[in-house]
Amino acid sequence: IYRVLKPGQYFAAYEWCMTNSFDPNNQEHQKIKAEIEIGDGLPDIRLTGKCLEALKQAGFEVIWEKDLAAGSPVPWYLPLDKSHFSLSSFRLTAVGRFITKNMVKALEAIGLAPKGSQRVQDFLEKAAEGL
Repeated sequence: IYRVLKPGQYFAAYEWCMTNSFDPNNQEHQKIKAEIEIGDGLPDIRLTGKCLEALKQAGFEVIWEKDLAAGSPVPWYLPLDKSHFSLSSFRLTAVGRFITKNMVKALEAIGLAPKGSQRVQDFLEKAAEGL
C-alpha cells in the first residue's frame, strides 16, 4: 500500500489487534485468541504495538491510532453478550443462538441450506464465544 500511494496521500485501516492485556503465557488468553482467529478467518492476531511498528517499518508515518473499545460508553461486546436481552438483537441471545443453530441444522438436513452450513455456523459461534 505504501508503494502505490501518491506522496502526501493518507491510508486508513481498521485492524484486529491484541491489547497489552493479552498474556501469551496465559492458556485462557491463548484459547480466546484461537477462537477469534478460527471463527473470523483471521491469521495470527498481533499485539497493537507490533502492528504499528510494521506500518512504520513499511515507511508510514502513523498520525493517529486508537483502541476504539477503550473508554467506550457501551461495551464493544454487548451485542455478543448472551445474557443481554434485546428484541432488536434477539438472534444473539442464548435462546436466539439456540434457535438459529437448530434451524440451520434442520435446513441443511432437508437440503434447503447447503451442505456445510452447520459447520460454518459452529465456527462463527465459536468466534462469538471467544469475543
